[in-house]
Amino acid sequence: MSGCSRLFRRLAVVLIGTLAALALLAWLALWWLSPAPVSGRLVEYHNDAPVAGATITVRRQGWGLSDHDGQLIWDKRYSTTATTDANGHFRVPMPGPVWLLGSGSGRLKAEAAGFQSLEAGYVPPGAELVLQTVANRDERLPGGTAYLGWDEDGEPFGWSFIDDAPTRALALADLTPVAMQREPFAVTLAAAEGGGLHFVSAEEQGIAHASWDYLLRYLDASPEPPSASRLTLDDTPGTLFLRTPQDRYAKLAWEPETVTAMTGSVPGLDAISERLFSLRFVYRPAPGRELPYQPPLFPVEPVRAALQAQLPEQGEPYAGPRTYRLVVTDSEGSELERQRLELTPGVPLDLPSCADDPPLAWRFESLRLDYDEDGLPRLQLTVDGETFVHHSSPRLVGPRDASVFAVMAFDSDYRRHDLEVRLRELSNETGSTGCE
Repeated sequence: MSGCSRLFRRLAVVLIGTLAALALLAWLALWWLSPAPVSGRLVEYHNDAPVAGATITVRRQGWGLSDHDGQLIWDKRYSTTATTDANGHFRVPMPGPVWLLGSGSGRLKAEAAGFQSLEAGYVPPGAELVLQTVANRDERLPGGTAYLGWDEDGEPFGWSFIDDAPTRALALADLTPVAMQREPFAVTLAAAEGGGLHFVSAEEQGIAHASWDYLLRYLDASPEPPSASRLTLDDTPGTLFLRTPQDRYAKLAWEPETVTAMTGSVPGLDAISERLFSLRFVYRPAPGRELPYQPPLFPVEPVRAALQAQLPEQGEPYAGPRTYRLVVTDSEGSELERQRLELTPGVPLDLPSCADDPPLAWRFESLRLDYDEDGLPRLQLTVDGETFVHHSSPRLVGPRDASVFAVMAFDSDYRRHDLEVRLRELSNETGSTGCE
């Protein structure tokens, strides 16, 4: 074999090796620039039917060039989408280059017409997912996060659904912590007297693949009446159903991995917790046992919740006359007058003031009771003085707490006086009307 042939063979080997190395480098560059896509399937929870035509979006954030001026920024948003096929399958690229964002996770969202949007949380590159969703609900109930536990002095605090707040007054709490142990993890909760509890695990519900908010999303009503006065929950995820003493219903997500915080401030309560539980919930303040979850959740106004808790299970709400106590206080909280009155729906009432030696004179005009579309009582009034007048808008007024009408008044020298007119229904009290 000639030297020329040997030279060509060596050059061919070198060339092939070089091309292979370049191909490997190209593959590595693509891998470096493009992380593995996220794939999976979106199905309807109750029957596992595929959800076709859904938009699957993955978002990440990190370093990149601004779309506005081309400058390097640290919070550039990257986004990619894909559409589920007839079988509910999807494959969506992970947005953004690895060399700028690393190989971190992206936030995934699934949206389909007629179905609840599904925030699946953060998913890593290359994830294989089975996501579940349910159809949109016509009804949208209030809800939020319930906080209960023990403060730094070891005193328990519970949660009131009517007040939409934690409370140290355990007589007002619908759900109260009783005991907690760490090894093995277990928490005992108690319902208020006259109420009840029932727990259904995720396994019993048939939830094979957890997705965001799934513990509230899928089971609308307790399979058994919530009747236990106490329940001990462990590290088994599931849904806790609660019945209040007023026969109103709530469901709470029991997620052991995220439900506890050992210390910290308590939202809605002037306290520092030693042990704190945070439970997402849905609550029906009106009669009814169905508790559909339709995000996003919103809080219920405490006065409305207290009034709806009194509505009868069957029949029309009471729409007759009601008795109220009216109290006026000044900016320092000193009581200026107090009187009892009865209002007939739709009939305005004028009242002289009962105040003795007040800083300025006033009277009440057109004090009026009407019922709204839910059958709940709303009051409005005019406070008329020598140098001021205040017209209120209609306000819900119930028996649990006074509703406050803030009045800005002025005397003859145009000095400002802040007054508060407090009205509360006397639902269980009888007696004569007039000044007290």
